[in-house]
Amino acid sequence: MSQKTQASIQLLIDARIADNNSKDISAGDVREVLTAINESFNGPIMIYHGRLKARGSNSGTHVATAKDYYVNLAFFKQQVPGSPTLATNLVKVDTTSVPNTSNGVVTVVLSVGLNLRITVASNVITQLEVLSIEGGLQAGNVTYSLNGTPLTFTYSGVITGLGTGVTTLSRFAISASAGEGDHTTKNTLVQASPISISAVGALMNGMTDVNEMRSYISNPSSADAGEANVTLWRVA
Repeated sequence: MSQKTQASIQLLIDARIADNNSKDISAGDVREVLTAINESFNGPIMIYHGRLKARGSNSGTHVATAKDYYVNLAFFKQQVPGSPTLATNLVKVDTTSVPNTSNGVVTVVLSVGLNLRITVASNVITQLEVLSIEGGLQAGNVTYSLNGTPLTFTYSGVITGLGTGVTTLSRFAISASAGEGDHTTKNTLVQASPISISAVGALMNGMTDVNEMRSYISNPSSADAGEANVTLWRVA
């Protein structure tokens, strides 16, 4: 297996899949090009970027939080579009009844960084799809009015704090998808940096268990301690 540059792939395409006037492009030619493309994209994939805060107070009952700036939806908790109110969805809505709403598809772009697609039939939301998560979105409720009907969307988050009751340690659970599998020490790389110089003790230990990572805080008295920019990479 070898990775090729974009220029090399283009040269291969030009050589193997030229104008087919003479009908001499073979199945082998097509496979060679597609294999080169597939192998060249078989590298680390960025699946998440956000800001994680491991401590919410100095009391020892800290609350870990996550602000999600980029989420590759294929690798985390999955949405069931045909069950908009399902509690285990990545995003659920409190009601599917939307009176006086025409049949069709509505794209909802919320300023908090949540982008959705809603399908309506006979004044009922029949499909709720998550298009993207960005902008520092945090788990919680977001309100939206659809033709005068107030809707509450609840985002459950892809990374959540588990908490340990210890001021210098916080555990984060990472949701997984059936299609891409669990996040483990062998297939997921944690890249992190503290938010500010005063938070030099805020370190992500990395993956410590299946679908779990930890953060160590050496200076819990600092206002910024425990907060870090975190990127997750799927490497295998």
